[in-house]
Amino acid sequence: MGCKFLPTCLGPLVSGLVTIFVIPGYFANAQPGAVVYSDLARQRLLIRITAQYIHTISQGQIDMDSAIRIPCKVYALSPLLAYNEGFSNGDGKPSAGTRLLDAGRIAEAKALLGTQRREARLRLLLELGSYFVFKPGAEKADLEQASKYINEALLLSKKAPLLWKVESMALQAHWLEQSGLAAEGQKVFDELVTLCDLSGNVLTSAQVLLRAGEVLHYGDPARLIKLEKALSIFRKANAKEKEIETLSLINIDYFVSKKYDVAENYLRTIVNLQALINFRHQQYPYDALSWLAYRKGALTDALSYSNKSLASLTSKADSTFISYFYIRRGLIYERLLKLDESLTWYDKGLENKTPATRLFWYKALIGKVLTLNEVGKANDALLLLKEAKRNYPPNTYFDKMHFAFLLGKTYDNLKKFSLAESNYQIFLTMVEKFPVEYIHDEFPSAFFQISTFYRTIGKTSQAREYLERGKGYISSFDILAKNNYYYNLFKIDSIEGRHLDAIRHLRLSYEFTDSVFSYDQRKRTEELLVKYEAEKKDKNIQLLNSQNQLERIRTEQAHRTRNIMLAGLVLTLIIIALLFNRYLIKQRTNRKLVANQRELDQKNSFLETLNTEQDKLLKEKEWLLKEVHHRVKNNLQMVTSLLYSQSVYLQDDTARLAVKDSLRRMQAMALIHQKLYQDENTSSIAMPEYINELTCYLQESFDDSGQITFRQTIEPLSLDVSQAIPLGLIVTESIVNTIKHAFLNGQKGVVRIELQQDGPDYLVLKIADNGIGLPAGLDLKEYNSLGLELMQGLAKQLNGHFKIENNNGVLVTVRFITVSKHYSDTSSPEKIS
Repeated sequence: MGCKFLPTCLGPLVSGLVTIFVIPGYFANAQPGAVVYSDLARQRLLIRITAQYIHTISQGQIDMDSAIRIPCKVYALSPLLAYNEGFSNGDGKPSAGTRLLDAGRIAEAKALLGTQRREARLRLLLELGSYFVFKPGAEKADLEQASKYINEALLLSKKAPLLWKVESMALQAHWLEQSGLAAEGQKVFDELVTLCDLSGNVLTSAQVLLRAGEVLHYGDPARLIKLEKALSIFRKANAKEKEIETLSLINIDYFVSKKYDVAENYLRTIVNLQALINFRHQQYPYDALSWLAYRKGALTDALSYSNKSLASLTSKADSTFISYFYIRRGLIYERLLKLDESLTWYDKGLENKTPATRLFWYKALIGKVLTLNEVGKANDALLLLKEAKRNYPPNTYFDKMHFAFLLGKTYDNLKKFSLAESNYQIFLTMVEKFPVEYIHDEFPSAFFQISTFYRTIGKTSQAREYLERGKGYISSFDILAKNNYYYNLFKIDSIEGRHLDAIRHLRLSYEFTDSVFSYDQRKRTEELLVKYEAEKKDKNIQLLNSQNQLERIRTEQAHRTRNIMLAGLVLTLIIIALLFNRYLIKQRTNRKLVANQRELDQKNSFLETLNTEQDKLLKEKEWLLKEVHHRVKNNLQMVTSLLYSQSVYLQDDTARLAVKDSLRRMQAMALIHQKLYQDENTSSIAMPEYINELTCYLQESFDDSGQITFRQTIEPLSLDVSQAIPLGLIVTESIVNTIKHAFLNGQKGVVRIELQQDGPDYLVLKIADNGIGLPAGLDLKEYNSLGLELMQGLAKQLNGHFKIENNNGVLVTVRFITVSKHYSDTSSPEKIS
């Protein structure tokens, strides 16, 4: 059964996941012959720790009893180990009933009941009762059968030792809880605690408290009280395995209540205790520590804990859940703005995906779709979603809700706003019914995205509403979410004319950004990444050396055997003397070779040191360049914000227009520094993306409502910053003049932008419109215009030639020599309509 943690809205959708690991016959896939740890205590701890992790990270998609079956299947352990601690044999040998239930032979187990007497019968009754009580689902027939076995066990336990009465009553309490009578079940648990205390059975009392607290809902005050009482007893009894299990449950409760600083301390305690008992499966607390560090912006710590969690996966069975840890790695790289590496880790999480293992890899699909949208590959994201819907349709409440959000975000980026809004609304409707205890850090970013969508389509009141709803889910640790909140608030304030608030919120956004992406933290993170890769290479080298050593030993043994055979055939002293002489010569040669090898090793070590220092200097140079571009971009945006605020108070239209023209010029330069900061390349600008973004910005700043269509033909090339800035300003001036003067009285028109190669050393920029053209008789030499003079001056700065003429409208042409150019792999120009 085990539906105690499963909300009503999720329960009907989980059956598909449960059947992945449980087939009729309760434990049919268990293989008790394989042992992970030699003792039962650590075997039980492995089952419980793994199940708790799966249940928590699934965010309500699977209940606890179903989660228990997963590690039992993976590690070939009997699921009864999770429930029979009070009545199983201490030697770990399964009973006849256990073997039948593990093999799925339920009818034979029932028949065996007729041959059993006294305590053997009691044990089989409890095993059969456990089979039906903890079976996934809540079928009435199962509960009725369980009741029959429990009632008989209660009756027989009156004349048996106390432990059988305790175990029978405990199973009855679980049956009441599974039957929807939780209060009655807790009363039975309380009676059991009193009974155990009176009999002096302290450890059994702690075990009852542990199970009574575990079945209570998160947030129930009685839950922590019972668990902490159990923890105190286990500590006094030095029962380390039970202490770890109890601490893990308490830790989850603090996670749910978002008391992350307390949870972090518990996790460190759990790691230390696991090391004390040589419990090697530490990937789960390390992954949780990585998640906490990720949330509070300590990305270096997050990466370090991620390394430790991956290092804890030492067997093929452990790797069953490896997708979880790859997803965590992908999230960290995503927050480090290493989006290509992030996609690589998500792809690793999606390797070998099957319907049977979707619980482990489906979040990697979510992460990959979000990252594809971030890198501008919305079409690829949409194809991935369609493929997933066709082959692995979402079948849980969680998956359906997030699938709707992913579709909304993807359609949003594809400018299909009606489809985006309809899917966003599906997500928002489902959010209302999603249990608060299963909400992690997806919700702030989801609400902020929806807020951005409504701001983009001009509905700022709705944008502000969803932004504030997202703020309600931000924890005190989530620094990046705070940065996103204030940045979006700055955008909304700017649109609504709240310019002083906008400046204040932009400053707060930069403060949180700098705290997460500070120079020192990024440097430490890069060093940790290099160290991690180096350690991987060292391990590979050690493995190769071990293999070479083994091969060398085998070769030496073969030579020794041959020499023995020759020595047996040749017995004369002359041959012995020759062999001895040969041996001496070989020794001298080996000494020379060893000396030469030592000299080579010293030279190689010196060269490696020089290479390491050179790489370090190059990386520091790149970091400094990025930091410069980051600061320049920030300063330009701050000046832009101040000029924009000042323009509101200008009464003179000419002055206001001049300020706005200056704003657009500064934005053209700021956009370059922003791209240099975000890209790996810090010295050149990809012109197709830059001109496209610059055109979109200029079009939006005039809000022409689709009056003008822009068509671009830009070769896939990159220009040095010294040429990209003047070229961007020329584009800005030309487009602004076109929008202002080329199309009057709402006339629709087309503006064509071309940047193409003209011979091996020249580039030609052409900006043409089909508007009214230049006034007749206009003498450009006599015409006094700041924009025209600026474009001519910028063309000279490019060492180029500038020309403006009438050609079915106005045609601006700039032909200039390229200082440096970098072409992408595509040979055809990129066309954007």
